[in-house]
Amino acid sequence: MRMGQNENSHDPVKKQMRSFASKNIKLKNKGSKLHRVGLVTGLGLLILLPALVRSNNYILQVFTHALLLGNLALAWNILGVSGSISLGHAAFFGAGAYCSAVLSLEYGLSCWLTIPLAGLLATGLGLIMDLICLRLRGAYFALATLAFVEIPRVITDNWDGLTQGSLGLVGVPGLPALNLGTWSVDFSASIMASYYFVFAYSLVLLGLVRFLFNSNLGLAFQAIREEEIAAEAVGIPANRYRLLSLLLSAYFTGISGACYAHLVRYIEPSLVYGLHFSAIPMIFAICGGRFTILGPAMAALIIYPLDQFVFHPLLPAGHEFLYGVVLIVTVLFLPAGFWGSLRKVS
Repeated sequence: MRMGQNENSHDPVKKQMRSFASKNIKLKNKGSKLHRVGLVTGLGLLILLPALVRSNNYILQVFTHALLLGNLALAWNILGVSGSISLGHAAFFGAGAYCSAVLSLEYGLSCWLTIPLAGLLATGLGLIMDLICLRLRGAYFALATLAFVEIPRVITDNWDGLTQGSLGLVGVPGLPALNLGTWSVDFSASIMASYYFVFAYSLVLLGLVRFLFNSNLGLAFQAIREEEIAAEAVGIPANRYRLLSLLLSAYFTGISGACYAHLVRYIEPSLVYGLHFSAIPMIFAICGGRFTILGPAMAALIIYPLDQFVFHPLLPAGHEFLYGVVLIVTVLFLPAGFWGSLRKVS
C-alpha cells in the first residue's frame, strides 16, 4: 500500500492535474474578486453621480431614463430566461402608464397606490396574452405578442372619455413628496430626487430578480428553456411556469410604465405602446446577456447614455441605428452578451 501511495505521489500526470486544478481555482477566485471590485465601483459611481456631474439636469435625466429602461429590461428578462422572446411588452408598459396616470389625474389617488395597481392591471393583461399566445413557441410566439400590443393601444386610442384618445394625457401628477418625520423629499420638484427614486427601485428589482433566478422557480424556468420535454418528464409543468414567468414580467413592466408616466408627466398611445418599448428591453437583454442577472441593466446604462451623449448630437435623425449595430455585433460575436462573455473570459 505504501509503495502504491508513493508511486501515486510521484506520478507526473497527477502532479500536473493538481497543479492545473490549483491554478484554475486561483483564476476563478481572481475573476470573482475583479467582478466584485467592478460592481462596487459601478455602484459607487451611480450613487455619487449627482455630485460628480454637479447636479447637471440633462445628464441626470439621461441616466434616470437609462435606469428606467434597465428596469424594463430586467422585467423582460424574467420571461426571457424561460426561453420566450416577447415583442409585446409595450402592451404592459402602456397599460401600466395609463392606469396610474388616469387614476391619479382623474380620481386623485396617490401615486404610491396607483403604481402597484398599474402592475396588477398589467398582470391581468398578461393573463389575457397567455390565453392567446403562450401555447405558441419561438418566432410564432414573438409575432403573436407583437400583434397583441394593438389590443390595448386601440382601446386606449378610442376611449376618449377616459384617456383623451390620441391627444394623450397632459399634466400627469408627478411623484408625491415622501415625508418621514421631519425629513421630506419632493420627487417631482427635483431631478436628483427622481434619479435616486428610480435608482432605489432598480436595486429592489435587481435583488428580486437575483433571488428569483437562484431559487427553485428560476431553475425550473431554465430547465424549460433548455429542454421543455425533458423538464415535463421530470414533473415540471411547462405551461404553468411559462405563465408565471409572463405574469411576473408583466407586473414589473407595468410598474416601470407607471413610473415613466409620473416622471415624464405626459403620455399618448403612440408613445407608450410604440415598438420602442417592446424592442429596447429585448435589445438590452440580448446585448447584456439574456441568461444573466446584471447584464440587461448594465447594457441599458452603457448603450442608452452612449446614444444620447454621442450619437444623438452627431445624427439627430438616425441615431437609433446604434441599437441595430450593437444587436448584430452581439448576436454574431458575443452570443452570451457582453456581461456573459466577460464572465466566461474571467
